[in-house]
Amino acid sequence: MKTSLYPLFFFVSDTFDIPAFFKGRPDSFSFQAEPPKSETLRFYDTFDWKGWNQKKAIVHCGYRLSVVEMKNGRELGSASLRKIPHSFFAGAIGEKTIATRLLNLSKLRAFICFATVETEVKRWRVLDENQKTIASIELRSIQSNFQGPGKITVKLSPIRGYGKELETVAEHLKQSPDYLEKSSFLDFYTTILAATATVPANYSPKPSFRLKPGNTIDKSARELLLSTLEVIHTNEQWIPKNIDTEFLHDYRVATRRTRSILAQLKGIFPPEELYHYKQAFRELGKRTNNLRDQDVYLIQAKKFKDLLPISMRDSLDPFFTDLRNRHKKELRTFSRYLGSEKYRLLMQEWESFLKNKTSPDLKTTPDAEKKTSDVAVLTIQKAWKKVIRHGRNISRIATDTELHALRLDCKKLRYLLEFYASLFPAKTLQSVVRQLKTLQDNLGTFVDLSVQQNYLDDYLSHLESTAKNIPFAASLGGLVTALYHEREKVRSHFHSAFDAFDKSETEALFNELFNKYR
Repeated sequence: MKTSLYPLFFFVSDTFDIPAFFKGRPDSFSFQAEPPKSETLRFYDTFDWKGWNQKKAIVHCGYRLSVVEMKNGRELGSASLRKIPHSFFAGAIGEKTIATRLLNLSKLRAFICFATVETEVKRWRVLDENQKTIASIELRSIQSNFQGPGKITVKLSPIRGYGKELETVAEHLKQSPDYLEKSSFLDFYTTILAATATVPANYSPKPSFRLKPGNTIDKSARELLLSTLEVIHTNEQWIPKNIDTEFLHDYRVATRRTRSILAQLKGIFPPEELYHYKQAFRELGKRTNNLRDQDVYLIQAKKFKDLLPISMRDSLDPFFTDLRNRHKKELRTFSRYLGSEKYRLLMQEWESFLKNKTSPDLKTTPDAEKKTSDVAVLTIQKAWKKVIRHGRNISRIATDTELHALRLDCKKLRYLLEFYASLFPAKTLQSVVRQLKTLQDNLGTFVDLSVQQNYLDDYLSHLESTAKNIPFAASLGGLVTALYHEREKVRSHFHSAFDAFDKSETEALFNELFNKYR
């Protein structure tokens, strides 16, 4: 008989009486009951469902937080969590094992409670003839019609070394007239999802619309920009709640992606509207710059401190305290804007423009009727060649201006690849993006360090010259110096990162993308 190291799950009717059923069975099992009790189950995941995607459930019950493997119901770790938060970060969990599990799922995103259910629980210890505990049985009923009338979940948990006995108990359970069907933890979890009208993995920060290569570029651009607008709307309602930084990040990426695509639509969208919306989304992006910069500094507070000698680290605390206060004010300002009539009208007008089905005026939009696949190949090829041309022209010293400009070129290429992704073979596209990402990581780190250094220089220049501020100023100055050295190290790696992108293998991958439509 196969033995189980994992819990076994079944559905039984609500009339099932475990001790009565086992009475008189040939195996000498007895049962020790625990007092029945009510338990509230709370289920957590990140907004982008990192737990679900890695088949892990995060469950809070009875002041304990557990990570459970969905496929077999095995508890991977648990920790005391007496407070019942609406959301929490993995780093806030004190117990190392479960904190590590959660950090492996998400370092930046908060775990948010998406479902709460009230349950009634009865538990028994299963004892052998020597009165040793060989398993435990749990009957859990949900106080609603979540599972359907008269349906209860049975969880049969093993004790190490008693796998065969567990299977014997399970076989007896299956012979009960109250036995309905074999179940699993995943069945229980999906029952909760269905009952709370929760659709897992229903969010992606990237446009999910599939393009048709033969459609006009005008139609395709409107469809994908509408898909990007959905991402903007999804995140805008969460930003004021300040649950985690990724809502603002995804919002900014969606607005930047919109601007980048608009820049490629000359001759496709009417020139007046094109100019108007390019300016509107540029202004929208500017409104979030300070907020995002503050997010980054606060996220990297420990990293910044670690760049300094131990004796200077605590002197940075006033800087981060000031940043948190500025962040609160900036968030209030931007949240008010998101709730304003001006913002609402901008989004309404933009959506109406994208949904307009009037045939394009070919006098002002001569390229609007071109095939989507033709425009995709042309614009991606042009953007790729621009990256190569500009990258090859960068001097050996790789100036700030050169690297900043190339970073923008790479972003435009990346957005185009994402925009037209559904037109191309996924495997080839992934290889292209992987090659580009290595270069982008180098350029992005360089620019981030430059922005951080400039911000600190400006902060220092406005710091009041007092005796009290001397240690503070010294720590900030030390951090500026440390960031400078980090930035120069990244700069020194640029040419090798670019050479890794500018090679025949990358060219072959791009040509493989284009061959489908040549």
